Amino acid sequence: MRCSVNDGSTSTFWFDTWTLLGPLISVLGESGPHMLRIRKSALVCEASSNGSWRLPPARSPEAETVQIVLTTVHVPSTSRGEDQFLWRKADGSFGPKFSSRENIPHTAFVSWLVLLRRLPTRDRLRRWGLNVPADCVLCSSGIGTHHHLFFECDFSYNIWKHFSQQILAATPLDLHYVAALITHCRLSSLSAPVIKFMFQTAIYLIWRERNARIFTSTSTSAAGLRHALDRLLRDRLIFFPSPDYSPSLLMYYFSCTQPP
Repeated sequence: MRCSVNDGSTSTFWFDTWTLLGPLISVLGESGPHMLRIRKSALVCEASSNGSWRLPPARSPEAETVQIVLTTVHVPSTSRGEDQFLWRKADGSFGPKFSSRENIPHTAFVSWLVLLRRLPTRDRLRRWGLNVPADCVLCSSGIGTHHHLFFECDFSYNIWKHFSQQILAATPLDLHYVAALITHCRLSSLSAPVIKFMFQTAIYLIWRERNARIFTSTSTSAAGLRHALDRLLRDRLIFFPSPDYSPSLLMYYFSCTQPP
């Protein structure tokens, strides 16, 4: 479910899903209201003024991501009427009826930013003049660029290879080559969506792990991330039952992968 913001008078800034990031409190955490100077109970309309978003300069990669996303959202205006709360339908549009098979996962959005090279990786932060280390926080043996994180880094490649090697004849390192392979390679009707979900989910978890190590000083092992990826894939694929007697996506996933 998501909110289509019109006047912003009924949707909450921190807790409703009104951007592709989902509830913003889950992106910036409990420090978010202080970071953006927007009270925890604020409505969306309170974050705008005179037709523009009213936000302070970004002080973290997550805050920058929020500001990037807000450039794609209309600023609240009373001329558009009241906010609407809608469910995503099977055809990708939104309406009042609920469909459990469809959603807009964080995984797809983060993957989109990665392919555009828009995530605030360490090399980008340094180009902006910020005094941050250049090395990859996951392996400490490379520069933290988009291409290194996905999947030239030994840590991330270990996770990606474990799941993809049973479907793809070779496990490519280059991020955009993987995307092109998924888009243009003649994969079967079962393998194509499964490898796409693997690709998106691996990117999402690797980026989340990178941020956890930087901002909370906590880390998860490669084995732990493989278990998390396996769990997310199972939860996602279970909503795609077979329309006939052919194997479902989840059954296909079980047949071509090994336990993490």
